[in-house]
Amino acid sequence: MYEWLGDSLADSGTVVTANRRLVRVLRNSYAADQLAAGEKAWRSPVIFAWQDWLVHLSNAAKDQVELPTRINTHQSQLLWERCLRKDLGDSEAGVSSLVRMARDTWQRLADWRVSIAEVARSAQNEDQRLFATVAGRYLGILQRENWVDEAGLGDLILTLITDQQIRFPGQHTFVGFDRQRPINLAVQQAMQSAGVSVAVAVEVVHNEPYSLQSFQNTTAELRSAGVWARRKLEDNPAARVAIIAGGLDSDADGISRRVREGVTPGWQHAHKSHFDAVNVSYGRRLADYPAVAVALSLLRWLVRDLPSTDVGLLLRSPLLGTANVAGRSQLELRLRQIPDRQWSPAMVGAELRGRDDSEDLSDWLAKLAALSKRRRTLPKQATPAEWAVLLHEVLQSFGWPGQGTLDSAGFQLVNRWRELLNEFARLGLVSATMPPSGAIARLDLMAAETVFQPESTTAMVQLMGALESSGAVFDAVWLTGLTTAGWPPAGTASALISRRLQEKHAMPDSTPADTMQYALDMLARLLGSSKEVVCSFAITEDDAEQTASDLLRQFPSVPGKFVEDPGWYAAGLSANATLHMVEDSVPAVTPEENISGGAGTIQRQVNNPVAAFIQGRMGARPIYPQAIGVPALMRGNLIHDALYKLYIDLPSQENLSAWRGDDLSGRIDVAVNFAFSRHEANTDAVLHQLLLLERGRVSELLRQFVVVDAARDSFQIASVEGKFEFVAGHIRMPLRFDRIDTVSDNGIAILDYKTGAKKKLLNRKSEAQEIQLFVYAAATEAPVSALALVNVDSREISFDGAGLGYTDIDAWPQLLEQVKSQIAIACEDMSGGDVRLNIEQGIDAARPLNLLTRYTEMRRDNG
Repeated sequence: MYEWLGDSLADSGTVVTANRRLVRVLRNSYAADQLAAGEKAWRSPVIFAWQDWLVHLSNAAKDQVELPTRINTHQSQLLWERCLRKDLGDSEAGVSSLVRMARDTWQRLADWRVSIAEVARSAQNEDQRLFATVAGRYLGILQRENWVDEAGLGDLILTLITDQQIRFPGQHTFVGFDRQRPINLAVQQAMQSAGVSVAVAVEVVHNEPYSLQSFQNTTAELRSAGVWARRKLEDNPAARVAIIAGGLDSDADGISRRVREGVTPGWQHAHKSHFDAVNVSYGRRLADYPAVAVALSLLRWLVRDLPSTDVGLLLRSPLLGTANVAGRSQLELRLRQIPDRQWSPAMVGAELRGRDDSEDLSDWLAKLAALSKRRRTLPKQATPAEWAVLLHEVLQSFGWPGQGTLDSAGFQLVNRWRELLNEFARLGLVSATMPPSGAIARLDLMAAETVFQPESTTAMVQLMGALESSGAVFDAVWLTGLTTAGWPPAGTASALISRRLQEKHAMPDSTPADTMQYALDMLARLLGSSKEVVCSFAITEDDAEQTASDLLRQFPSVPGKFVEDPGWYAAGLSANATLHMVEDSVPAVTPEENISGGAGTIQRQVNNPVAAFIQGRMGARPIYPQAIGVPALMRGNLIHDALYKLYIDLPSQENLSAWRGDDLSGRIDVAVNFAFSRHEANTDAVLHQLLLLERGRVSELLRQFVVVDAARDSFQIASVEGKFEFVAGHIRMPLRFDRIDTVSDNGIAILDYKTGAKKKLLNRKSEAQEIQLFVYAAATEAPVSALALVNVDSREISFDGAGLGYTDIDAWPQLLEQVKSQIAIACEDMSGGDVRLNIEQGIDAARPLNLLTRYTEMRRDNG
């Protein structure tokens, strides 16, 4: 396929490509050619990407001592930041993007051999003048320190060639340069002047006509391209098939997912090879890989406290600590219910210690204690190399990246992370020391700026951008996104250089005509890269109608066989599935079975039996989102705890009436301190302030509560926060009540505090609406004279009940027995395996268990 390659590499020849992807393609092609020729061993081909070739030449030059020291991308970035801050101050806003823009412009100036003095003379606005000033400052540092950055390597090599400091073995062939930069041409000319044989690869250009296809939207277009690629491979498994798509730099994941829907439908639940079948040319930021994101989050904990969501991620991650995370995951669920705050390692250890004795949690807490100690002893300043060693040790102490065996991609990722730490260590050339926070922030930025893509040996389809495909040839290629709006692509002229200067030097996109011509040349190259080319476009994109690019009219076309959009694979499963009724009854409750949920489980059995089975018998629990501020559950617990402490001495109604002034205030203070003390132990400044406000609210509620309680008929509090055991056949469950009073007829009144929305014990028909208290009544042998829900809210404190003091006392015994009978029937149904679904419940009530109960489908099927 690359007929010129063998001759170019013969006699110690070298091939220089426009990008690293083409290097891999040519090396693989050369190896395949050697195997096809019957060779069993051969000399490794000398193939470099342009920038790597420049580095290679500088390393091979004579008189290395006299050469400037080469600085890498991250060292250069740090220098640019310092130069910019001279004019912008210490503000962090937008600095990273400004540095990126300045470095890109600096590279372009070097490629087109434009001096910074000329940039300064032609500057036409404040931004351009600022760039000229900052770039001049940056250049001054390079010259003073005898450093050279990546942008300056081309000029350095040009000088070394002229001075005969570099020896070139064999012919040098250049390939894949869509746009020849002046620095490329100058180096090639200098080589020729030095007697080096220089050639440009004569690429095979196919002049076959293309076929054009249109689709309703981009998603359909990409899925169809995937189907087409799969069929090509089915016809010829060895075919080199490529799909060219724009936007991979911003949405590589979304684009690749849609292509995989056509190439390997069902890839989400299939073997990893189905995912790897599509190789994407554009990688992801290193910081976006889960393993690296976890590592960075842990390292940030060295220098600052983390929010609950980040701590939760570390807790449940199998990449840290032991592979078994069951105990840690349980506590992570508990952490979600604790108000969000900024956690230090010590705070988390204090909060979680003693909550669970699982091996994985004990191991993790020990590591956390070591991290907390290390955090206290961090040096105030250290060299980048010292920080690199320390950060590596922290990750090692937590067992990162986990105990599992790494696959090829994981192994490459870990190696790239270690390379990044080495690059960080080399920052010492431009920054002697760093504080802890500065070191972590710098490593964070480096990981965010580094793009990584693991090499794949199993990919069958290449998904790449137009630039990445330069120099490559294929057996079949599909070009997507060829709309009038999308092709030619928008120009990228620099905003930091005057347009007049860019036009003078014919820099990229300096004029609309340049942008148009470059797009036309690139399209011609893409259309000529294969014997079979399919072009496509979406009829609508972002709700706007689209047409095919006008540039396509300049090339011959033929009608092609339409490739139909396969749609989403998952959607087709339901249409093709055959439903089979399976007799699968729920087992009866056994004497040894533990049923959770207390009286709430029986309430669910009455309202929606399947919910009682899922939550009471299976033990399923909702996964709560992270609590923010002082959540409702915590507010309720604070009030319950405060009322428990306030009434722990079991006062009577007469005693409550006597509580006044300082006596009442003192009792309330004790109760509030009891309720709040454990929650205030590990708080940050924000949560501490919120709890102070909540203290005031709860104190006022208790004061109002005592007034309302004392105004009721005579009672004596008999017990607070006590326990019952409910027994009905094989069903046994522990119950916990809030309060029991002894009332005037020597019976008891069972009270339950409600701190959320106001609730009523009975409905308008005097039927039980909330049966929790009736379950309590069924669990005790004492005569129950009344049941009451006590609504405790800032807007209203009220008692809503049945029996003595609330409803007709003569009708009370009959109501109590009726509800007890209803409870007994519910327990019999539960014991027998009743899992009926209440179709009449509302959407909101059904939503938490909808995935398990299929409520939506059942409701639809039942009309």
